[in-house]
Amino acid sequence: MTDPTALLAGGFFMGAFANGMLGGHGALLAEMYPTEVRATAQNVIFNIGRAIGGLAPIVIALLAGSLGFGFALALLPTIYVIQFLAMFLLPEKRGLALE
Repeated sequence: MTDPTALLAGGFFMGAFANGMLGGHGALLAEMYPTEVRATAQNVIFNIGRAIGGLAPIVIALLAGSLGFGFALALLPTIYVIQFLAMFLLPEKRGLALE
């Protein structure tokens, strides 16, 4: 995109759909930890993710400068692929009592 208005509109819709995936994380993580530590565990996980995500503009800028903007942006979907694959490594907790 070369038009700033189109970039703004496209970024809005992309951000809305990308951030919408966070809705299921709370329910998934709630299942992984006992009640006594659930809130702490979820806050630690989310804030570590935010800290790493905060470095994304720097990483994208460095990659774009050395390997090109297209390459840097093409790497972003790999985050979702990694997350999708990591989902299969989570243990099944359905029907188990957390104590």
